[in-house]
Amino acid sequence: MAEKLNETEARQGSRGRPVLLVLIAGVALIVIGYFVVGLIGYSTSPDGTLMEPQTLEAPSGEQTETQGDVVTPNESEPQTNDGVQVPG
Repeated sequence: MAEKLNETEARQGSRGRPVLLVLIAGVALIVIGYFVVGLIGYSTSPDGTLMEPQTLEAPSGEQTETQGDVVTPNESEPQTNDGVQVPG
């Protein structure tokens, strides 16, 4: 017949402290990782703030002529690109 064991001897491991310590250490590492990722994300933004979308203003009527869905610019001096050389 099988030998009778008391409750303490029948356990396969000691009390649950090692498991509890592993769980606490895991949660602590997750929290530390969360803060590290947050700091990296905060430091990589240009000034630490969220960038606001820039709004574009509609061009005035003097600069362009509109014909239906086609926008034709008025004749003016060509734009110059300082420091840019066009191969040719």
